Amino acid sequence: MNGPQPNFSRIELLLIALGLVGLIGTWAQGFHYLAHGFLAGNILFWQETVATTASTFLTVDILVLAAAVFVLMFAEGRRLGMGAGLLWACFFASLFVGISFAVPVFLALRQRRIRLQRPAEASQPAGMDWIAIGTGVAIALVAAAYSLRHIP
Repeated sequence: MNGPQPNFSRIELLLIALGLVGLIGTWAQGFHYLAHGFLAGNILFWQETVATTASTFLTVDILVLAAAVFVLMFAEGRRLGMGAGLLWACFFASLFVGISFAVPVFLALRQRRIRLQRPAEASQPAGMDWIAIGTGVAIALVAAAYSLRHIP
């Protein structure tokens, strides 16, 4: 007999933690733009995202990834019955707060939904998967730490 399910599994907590790292790491820089006002700050932000070849590369890379993630977010969310309001909240949070915050939170909620309502479909990373996950988490932490040390 199974006992009560925990509110969040370890993988769900990891995803939420990554969302918080994304929120803190991006907004350490984001407030600089808001100080210029909403419109002027947005114009400056987008000018600076394409100021160099490297920043243009990353901007295009992230925006194409975002488009693909939005397709997955809405398709998977609808499949799991997550509700339109939640999906749209994640979409708008991606646009106005940060995709590095909203997508991990969406993924945590998706994992939770599967774990609680479709346990036969639930899965966890195993074995060598954790090397890739650990590498990605370490890179994210280094990037966020760099951002925090270089607040404008």
